[in-house]
Amino acid sequence: MSCMEKPRPTSTSTYIPPPQQAPTNEVPTEAAAAAAAATVTETAAATAAALAPAAPAAAAVAEASPVESAPPLSSPTSVEEASPKPAASVASAPAAPKVRASALTPNERKQASRASEIYSIFVATEHLESAYIRGSVKSEDYDRHIKELLKAFTMLKNAMRDTYGDLRVWIRSQGLECPLAEERLLGTGLPATALYGTSDKTSDGAACFQASTAAITLLDFLNLDRSSGAAVDALFPLVRDLQASLVAIKGMPNTLPGLDRILEWLVTLNGLRASDTLSSEQCRQLALDVETAFSSVKNWLDQR
Repeated sequence: MSCMEKPRPTSTSTYIPPPQQAPTNEVPTEAAAAAAAATVTETAAATAAALAPAAPAAAAVAEASPVESAPPLSSPTSVEEASPKPAASVASAPAAPKVRASALTPNERKQASRASEIYSIFVATEHLESAYIRGSVKSEDYDRHIKELLKAFTMLKNAMRDTYGDLRVWIRSQGLECPLAEERLLGTGLPATALYGTSDKTSDGAACFQASTAAITLLDFLNLDRSSGAAVDALFPLVRDLQASLVAIKGMPNTLPGLDRILEWLVTLNGLRASDTLSSEQCRQLALDVETAFSSVKNWLDQR
């Protein structure tokens, strides 16, 4: 062995690399570079020779104790088995039965539709009365619209009364606050123009003639044989026309005797059903009140 050759490590000895020299600023020559490359090659060969005897032993150990490979994480079954399950999934409670919304019967749908229409009539009447009081609606427009609302309410109130009883109580249960609509629909049942008059151009002569005609027609109806009484649906239009014709007389004070009784009868009839009947005593009292009011109006006209 020459002095330039490095000792080769045996298979049982551990190779110790030579100490590295600190780099210098000198530029290596071609001979030094070739010697360094040869050294690196010999070092790699020695390392491979040292590790070769250990490979068969590692293979024998691997065959003696095989290790099972872990299942791939991409498998959905292995993920479900590996993930912890909550206690509810182990012993799950029976699912609650699904509750289906009960459908309304045809009769219930009809009642709900009528209730919504009555509700809208009260709201619309309250707004219309408020607008008329503020002067935002002309008398002609108010009279036309309120008559339509009164007609629709008259057709529905009997059906609603059979279902809900007192409509005033039903209004409170719905959270409505509409005193003007209650007075108009459940009270007098007449437009304000028919109760307190309007500023139309009807002459005094025509208004007095209409009042006389209405009073005579109502008295003739009451003076007939009414031993079995009189139906409300026959009396109400006559009393309504009399009240409307009386307030149409310009300048007539509403403190004349008998006028307040006509208004009270109008409210009473409006609160009854169309199929109700006034007794013979009630018909006689109504006839007396009409004659008293008509006489008071004639005396006032004569003194004017």
